[in-house]
Amino acid sequence: MKVTVERMPQSSVSLDIVAESDEFNKAMDKAYRKISRQVRIPGFRPGKAPRLIVEQRLGREVIVEEAQREIMDGLYRQALEQEELTPVSEPSVDVYQDEPVGFKVEVQIYPTVDLNEYTDVRVEPQEINVSDEDVDEAISDIQKQNSIWKEPESQRSPQAGDQVIIDLQAYEGEEPFQDPVEDAEFEIGEGRLFPQIEEALKNVKAGEQAEFDITFDEDDERANPDLRGKTLHYKVTLKEIKERELPEIDDELAKTAGYETLDEMRATLRKNLLRTRAFQARTEVVNDAIQNVADQAILDVPSAMVVRQIDEDIARLQQELSREGMSFDEFLRFGNKTNEEYRDELKPDAERRLRNSLVLEAFAKAENVEVSEDDLLAEIDRLVGPSENAEQMRELYTNPYFSNMLRDELANRKVADRLLEIVTEGAGAVTGEGATVFDEPEAVDESAEDDDEDVLTSDVESPEDDADSDDDDEADDDVEQTAAADTEAEEAAVAATAADENDTTDREPTGS
Repeated sequence: MKVTVERMPQSSVSLDIVAESDEFNKAMDKAYRKISRQVRIPGFRPGKAPRLIVEQRLGREVIVEEAQREIMDGLYRQALEQEELTPVSEPSVDVYQDEPVGFKVEVQIYPTVDLNEYTDVRVEPQEINVSDEDVDEAISDIQKQNSIWKEPESQRSPQAGDQVIIDLQAYEGEEPFQDPVEDAEFEIGEGRLFPQIEEALKNVKAGEQAEFDITFDEDDERANPDLRGKTLHYKVTLKEIKERELPEIDDELAKTAGYETLDEMRATLRKNLLRTRAFQARTEVVNDAIQNVADQAILDVPSAMVVRQIDEDIARLQQELSREGMSFDEFLRFGNKTNEEYRDELKPDAERRLRNSLVLEAFAKAENVEVSEDDLLAEIDRLVGPSENAEQMRELYTNPYFSNMLRDELANRKVADRLLEIVTEGAGAVTGEGATVFDEPEAVDESAEDDDEDVLTSDVESPEDDADSDDDDEADDDVEQTAAADTEAEEAAVAATAADENDTTDREPTGS
């Protein structure tokens, strides 16, 4: 077999493969024997007709075509193995020579990655501290959570922090734009209502109604597309107003929140704030490091891998929507998008995640990052701990599926640690008080790790993983636990509320 390889864009290759005369002659002999057993030629038993007779009867091209079918797949696989190529797409084949067979194959392959000068990448650590004011703010939140709503002593208009109960109608011209909203509860200043609605409420008292118009700009990206460029007329009736009565900040409040004393609550809140901020900062530094290393790396992400990633993203979304009682088509209609438009939206992020995962896979190999059996057993010991059902848990974690998951998580952690060591020159991701969090024994924060950029295994599947994917999906279904949402209630809330000013969610008729 003779193979010529031509590298092409997007990690594609063109393989020019020509069979050796001897091996093609063997394929011709095999094809003749196969065909002679399948056809009936007068005067000969099946498989006994001379080759010349078979060729005269059927045509030599029939045997040649069968020989090509017999040999081409094997030649293609040999060429891939010889050139150390892993295909990630279906091949395109063009036969340009009959005897011995010569053909060209174009196929996208698992990309090679040039990490470039990755050891020169630098990322600044984040300084993390917790002030007394931060703790006071956390306690204030607990205070609010334990407050009660009461009617004001005297009749007045709503102000920031008040709870209001309203009826609301929106009209486009003389026609209702949506179903009326009745007895809806909002808090003034929390950002769930359009500012114009809040301002109108601040000028009325309980039992009074306000009428006004809101004009939505054509380029208001936070507004629902159905609202853009429209002017709606609103009628808002303030039915009730309540103000918040806050409890005292003392030991009793601490006990309500699950602590023995106020001092204990302050100390625990400080520790938790520090831990949360430290792990969040570490995640951000890791993600910056990954992106910086990926940005200067040299590789072409095959379009076939991007398409597969988008397919997987949509499949996961369909599962989530199904649990919530919504179909993917309904999701598209709700967002006023076609399937192709939504796939185009997903493409940049899918390509970015794939690129980063491929780069970090190459990084792990370059840095010889591996997970040993001792590493895996130590992690299982950490997870099992002094549990009462330790043996059952150990048996669960040693199951091949879960042990592979643990191995992947450990690999991700090791890669992140090594990457941080390089980009911060050993300083670590976090400085200040936050650095002490990582000095604690077994300072592992799984929730923070879930937010880390895709490190090694989240998006890139090697070919040998494909055989296990169906079993993995079934296991995923077994272990995932999700809370089903009340779809009708959610839709009503969307139609009657506004998002935070920093939220990019589309604005509905009464909110942003």
